[in-house]
Amino acid sequence: MNKKELIEEIAKKHHIILDENDPILAVVSANEIIFDDFLEKIDLLFTKHKTDLESYKFNIFNEIREYSKSNQEILKDILTQAQTNQNTTKPPQEKTEDTKEKKNTNINFLIIAIASQIIFLLVGLIIGITI
Repeated sequence: MNKKELIEEIAKKHHIILDENDPILAVVSANEIIFDDFLEKIDLLFTKHKTDLESYKFNIFNEIREYSKSNQEILKDILTQAQTNQNTTKPPQEKTEDTKEKKNTNINFLIIAIASQIIFLLVGLIIGITI
């Protein structure tokens, strides 16, 4: 909106006569200057927050990758431990009870490991979606 249209609009709205040199228009100019300054500051803050969020997102993804790798290593260790436990020989009567307990323990370890991987994946997805 140019200055002439602004003067006409204010004159219509308030039923007054305005001139281009009227001091009330200084307030409009001051508001424009203040608003432009405010927009510049908002732009700077927006850019800063955007870069902060991007770096935060990058760090979170790296942490999730590290947790995933460590969980995979733990799963491999659990699997090898389970395989070695199954291969050990014990007396026949104790072996049936122990193997049931070991199978339950191994299954519990696997369930916990898989659940933790799923949780880390979901947390990563939630963070990725919100950012």
